[in-house]
Amino acid sequence: MLVSTLLISSTFLFQADEMAKDFKKFFRKEKDPSMRVELVYSLEGEESVSIAEVLIPVLTDKQSDAARAARIVLSGFQDHLNRLPLLEVVEEGKKDGRIAAILHAASDMRWRDFSEAGRTYLESADPECRLWAVNLCGNLKNYLSIESISVILASDPNGIIRAAAVQALEQMGLAHEDVAAPPLIAALDDELSAVNVAACVALRTVRSKQAIGPLVELLASAKGRLSEEVWPTLVAITDNQFNDNPQLWSDWWQRAKEHYELPSLAQIEKSRSARAVANAEYHPTNNKTEGSFMGIETSSRQIVFVIDVSGSMAEEVISKDDFRERGFTQFTKLDIVREELARSIDSLGDDVIFNVHSYASNVYSWRDKPVKANSLNKKSAMAWVSKLQPLSDKSGKGEQGRTNSYGGLMAGLGVQIDPKKRAVVTGGVLDDSELAADTMFFLSDGKPTAGLLIDTRDIEQAIADVNRFRKVVIHTLSIGNFSSGFLSNLAQANGGVFVDLGR
Repeated sequence: MLVSTLLISSTFLFQADEMAKDFKKFFRKEKDPSMRVELVYSLEGEESVSIAEVLIPVLTDKQSDAARAARIVLSGFQDHLNRLPLLEVVEEGKKDGRIAAILHAASDMRWRDFSEAGRTYLESADPECRLWAVNLCGNLKNYLSIESISVILASDPNGIIRAAAVQALEQMGLAHEDVAAPPLIAALDDELSAVNVAACVALRTVRSKQAIGPLVELLASAKGRLSEEVWPTLVAITDNQFNDNPQLWSDWWQRAKEHYELPSLAQIEKSRSARAVANAEYHPTNNKTEGSFMGIETSSRQIVFVIDVSGSMAEEVISKDDFRERGFTQFTKLDIVREELARSIDSLGDDVIFNVHSYASNVYSWRDKPVKANSLNKKSAMAWVSKLQPLSDKSGKGEQGRTNSYGGLMAGLGVQIDPKKRAVVTGGVLDDSELAADTMFFLSDGKPTAGLLIDTRDIEQAIADVNRFRKVVIHTLSIGNFSSGFLSNLAQANGGVFVDLGR
């Protein structure tokens, strides 16, 4: 039996070595971008030291989706012995992009053999290495890293890394509140909503008496998406059944703070059912609506609209009576969207920043970056929206009227991609642009049919990769007669609401 097992193992190893040789030969010569990606994925499900060695150089390939494919294939390695070439790269510490990609894979797959080597990169000069080292330490609950990650949250210049630090402290902070809670409390004042909102939510797990005072003050002053999260966090920390009235909480805290003791998790567990019912029936009243689109309201002050203008948007809706009852007088899908979008833009507050993108086979932007919703910008945006037309494939300029959902979503996230190089130009994972939107409204009337990614599962994963730390809320809307599971999944995975506007 042992001899038979060894023979099978040797056969698989030989096959893997042969595949590695073939890959090295053909990948080097291949010029077609799509085929290069396919060659990488041909190794999926195979693992050996030799396959690891031929894929490591691909992690820094100029073609970003080939590099991403190599990371995904390597992420499937189950045997720590076959991962040794990857661990050696990390331990050697040479300055190249391979280390960040390997730490990314190790973090996603929670490779415990990388725990200590990864922790050494928390102080790396390379921000991408710091990012994935923080994420790795959090995912593996490397408690020796808590103090270092607390320092990163307090001082790292990159907002995305600070957001990752919040997530890591949330993962490790239970029973370590004395170290993890103070930097989370300080992060409530972070200028980036991806950080301050995440810190507020994290304090529901890393519960601390020290957080109550600052949160009570924020209940009266918080703006944007942060205002939505303060009251639920106070309830989670204290188990108090107060509503979201700031004065009520302030009066209570002034009386209670000297002798107050947090209820234990066991005590909270006993009243969880009652609390869930109460919270489900209560809706906070102090969150100002800063914007809305097709009935979805938001308190965000950083909003982006992404609108489908593919050829099918020229079709009339089937349920005209339903739309007529809502006040619409024209019934092509784009007519309805243009009218409602103009109203949404006109109602934005002066302190909101916003942008609008349309997409068909390509993406078209009103502005390169979000701008303030002052009177001039709103008039300009509404004029731009009024001129939007469904794009037809009969223009003589090639296929213009298809549906590039991937391109539209990436534009909404602030990511620009060079389709020829198949690489990110601006707005990558580490982009923490101060004016980046934190809430997106994404509307479509059909399944993806164009763009670098068409398979909805691939698009969902790509959005998850980019939005992992930014936490942009993505509200999705469908119009027309098509299966909208993709849009529903996108909203659910990204903290948003899905609305089916009708057929």
